[in-house]
Amino acid sequence: MKILQTGQNWCVVRPSREARLCLQRLALKCGYRVGELCSELDCGERYLYTVFTRDVGLPPKEWMRRERMVVAKSKLADGKSPHEVAAELGFSTPNNFRREFQIAYQVSPLAFQLGRLASKEQQAPH
Repeated sequence: MKILQTGQNWCVVRPSREARLCLQRLALKCGYRVGELCSELDCGERYLYTVFTRDVGLPPKEWMRRERMVVAKSKLADGKSPHEVAAELGFSTPNNFRREFQIAYQVSPLAFQLGRLASKEQQAPH
């Protein structure tokens, strides 16, 4: 198995299968859980760790944590509430989501949305 980056996306390529799998979609489908990703790819966690660190440069858990925050930021920018984003991305509580988002971006999800809203209002013609 190999993991290749094509533009903004990461693809999983398995020699026994022709189709490439989009790693971002697969991670979302698996709830950003390494064990579920391994089940989906039919491989062990140690093997997945080896492939990820070789091809991506990060362990799978760290990549999925970062990818989850990229998706969260995009959903917040699209106008979804922090509670909706937390639920959609499988966080056990909205507080856990808020804490992870704050660690990743040094701003709370709500403050991020309010900041985007304020900058849009400043850019709008009067």
